Amino acid sequence: MSRNCSTVALLAVGLLAFQARSAAQAPPPDAAQQKKILADATDFASNHERGLPNFLCIQTTRRFQDFQGPNLQGNDEWRPIDIIVERLAYFEHHEDYKVIEINGVPSSIEHNKLGGASSSGEFGSVMKGIFAPETATDFTWQTWFTLRGRKMHVYAYHVAVDKSDYHVVVPERSKDLVAAYHGLIFIDDRKHFVHRITLHADGIPPGFPIQDISLMLDYEYTRIGEADYLLPLTFELRSREGNVRVKNDVDYDQYRKFTADSSVSFGAPDEPPPKK
Repeated sequence: MSRNCSTVALLAVGLLAFQARSAAQAPPPDAAQQKKILADATDFASNHERGLPNFLCIQTTRRFQDFQGPNLQGNDEWRPIDIIVERLAYFEHHEDYKVIEINGVPSSIEHNKLGGASSSGEFGSVMKGIFAPETATDFTWQTWFTLRGRKMHVYAYHVAVDKSDYHVVVPERSKDLVAAYHGLIFIDDRKHFVHRITLHADGIPPGFPIQDISLMLDYEYTRIGEADYLLPLTFELRSREGNVRVKNDVDYDQYRKFTADSSVSFGAPDEPPPKK
């Protein structure tokens, strides 16, 4: 669920500036090329999940708060809330989260009882939902961009609410809202794979407890076993609850192959490992 519009807005401003500087050097692809790029990216998004192996990794989430004034402007004085370290098991295309420690202290609390803003689906379903034919996403080529040394096509996109499968869930209040959304997709110029997604939820009713939901998800090549896979690298999630802005900065590392002797029990947390 969630990430603040400020980051997406700043990114859009930066893209416009970049576009102005680079327009004379690199013309946009023609209509046929743009269509081919999107077709290739759609094929990648549709098959990305099924091509992933079973694996384990460590997800570290740093959560922050920032209090807004009466004009709903944040001060960007982010106050740390906590640091949550989880073991994430990806098994048979299913994500399972197990809390290992909170603020350096071993913990066995269940992932869905952590409270606050959280998200899932970073390993494929967010991307797949945007490119699914039934979503009828509207794509528009925007500009060129260089991301971690790779030349990217940047497309703006929009998903209408009646086609959306993006849910904003507030379990403690038994609320589940389906929202329209828009954002940017970064597609590499060589393979036409997706390397970054930004998303901002649209049309959230004023009375809904969570507002200004937006996210940015970055993918990078990671070796698991004998092959490289495009997997989440970082994930930023922001939202506003009343006059409090919330930010989650998430890192993924220590990817490794899920083997026969790996221990995982879906839905039933086991004992935390001894603290080193």
